[in-house]
Amino acid sequence: MTVRRHPLADKASLSGVRKKIRADLSKAGADASLSFDCLVAVTEACTNALVHGHRTEDPPPEILWEIDGHSARFYVQDYSTQEWSKTSHPSRDAEAELEERIGGFGLDLMRGLMDEVDIQIGPDGTTVCLVKQLVEAEAI
Repeated sequence: MTVRRHPLADKASLSGVRKKIRADLSKAGADASLSFDCLVAVTEACTNALVHGHRTEDPPPEILWEIDGHSARFYVQDYSTQEWSKTSHPSRDAEAELEERIGGFGLDLMRGLMDEVDIQIGPDGTTVCLVKQLVEAEAI
């Protein structure tokens, strides 16, 4: 099993994180399609943590991942007390047309790409857990 933790200093730091995740997924035997799904979802979660859940007075967000031969789990943690959610995102205005929306698709994207998405919001920040099965259930 591979377990890694990496701080997220800024959006530029995501490139190095993606390279490490891609290498770890490859070592675990994940095919290119599964790796792509994970990388897109993780990038979105990390970007959300940097943009919506990080202020200069907060510790930087971080990502932790665990990959074995069966699944990949990613935990993106921000330490902000600033609360954000799918329902309160400004682009979720009932009057907004899909063509006019700017942003606000990230959670839908993560849910479409991953097998599990869990978001825990608490007094110490927000944790997004993303899970992707690397083998089909019958093969386990």
